[in-house]
Amino acid sequence: MTHFRIITLAMTFCLSVSAFAQNEIDRLVDQFSTVGWSTFTSAVERDPKTHRIIKTVKTLETSGHHIGALKKAFENEAHTGNFSTKREDDVTRMVLTVQTDKTNRVYMLNYSSNGHVYHNGKTTIIVKVKQLQNQEKENKERL
Repeated sequence: MTHFRIITLAMTFCLSVSAFAQNEIDRLVDQFSTVGWSTFTSAVERDPKTHRIIKTVKTLETSGHHIGALKKAFENEAHTGNFSTKREDDVTRMVLTVQTDKTNRVYMLNYSSNGHVYHNGKTTIIVKVKQLQNQEKENKERL
């Protein structure tokens, strides 16, 4: 019984740390992908030799109040990287690029709006691992 409690506490701690480490956009995409009224796809590219993840692409299509929450998350996270907003007709595109020591992350939000009513929202998150990017360059140079 004591081992069960220790394992439970350890798992709870790990889950809370990983949830805390995610930024607001990632958290909302994960949340909205499971509650319905949306379409979620995810693709992973792996190194064929090592099977390590090279790139992950997540796409969430949604509408309504979910877009408003994502829009606010993009605005809140703007300070973490290079952020731009472009509006053309009734379509808005927000792009946030974040570089860390280990990854390059690109967040894109496209949505239509008339006033404060949002529809046709699409959020795309692309995460590419840097260490593998450098290995890919070296492999191409060898060929």
